[in-house]
Amino acid sequence: MKIKSIIFLSAILVVVFSLSLTIDSSKNEEIKFIELKGENHLSQNEYLKFAKIEDQNNYYVLTPRIVKDRLEKHPYVAKVDVLLAENKLSIKIYEKEFESLIMFEGKEYLISESSIVIPKLPNSERIDYPIISNPNYSNKIKEFKKATLNEDVKIGLKIIAALEIINPILCENLSEINLRNGKDILLHFSKINAPVVLGRNNEIEKIMYLEKLIQKYDQVRINNTLNYIDLRYSKYIYLGLNDSDSMLESNT
Repeated sequence: MKIKSIIFLSAILVVVFSLSLTIDSSKNEEIKFIELKGENHLSQNEYLKFAKIEDQNNYYVLTPRIVKDRLEKHPYVAKVDVLLAENKLSIKIYEKEFESLIMFEGKEYLISESSIVIPKLPNSERIDYPIISNPNYSNKIKEFKKATLNEDVKIGLKIIAALEIINPILCENLSEINLRNGKDILLHFSKINAPVVLGRNNEIEKIMYLEKLIQKYDQVRINNTLNYIDLRYSKYIYLGLNDSDSMLESNT
């Protein structure tokens, strides 16, 4: 009987000790501080507000899994890493890569690297991407769907991809691809005053001609002498001069 009592008492002590460890462990796992890094297109506060974790008084109901799941639902976020240590939850956000900004029907959208249409959110920061404007058949552009379902937008993205390969610096200076609702495409560059009339068809070939022109002529000379660059005609570049209505024909 005495042995049974000792065994029973020992079992109780083990349970109590285990419970105390569990309680201590749960206290150590409680989130008291949150640190967020990796934000670029939105501020820390915007991400915290989206995940409803901006109020420190409500941290007691949070777990790392809850925070991760909430943030990964954000349209700008590709993935999230979380680490809880000493009551501080460290969050690392990996934002999606974007290729361009598209404008239609008075609204702005971002196009991700995988060609998904993402709504541009208020208070977005550092949105410095080429603009694709006035696409034809804009009714085919839907949020969170493939932008390439619209053939006009597909052409715009193809132009950006070609410039990235052929001349990355020129691509960085690309400000706008105006698709003009199916008419001749116009390109605008931040460091080239003359608009580029690209026309339609053989866009990649024409981009290569433009790159040759940029390499051949000094940029200052282009800005000082040209009204426009016309690439609509196969294997020829027509340059509109500032000082006259004449056109310089350049056989490529």
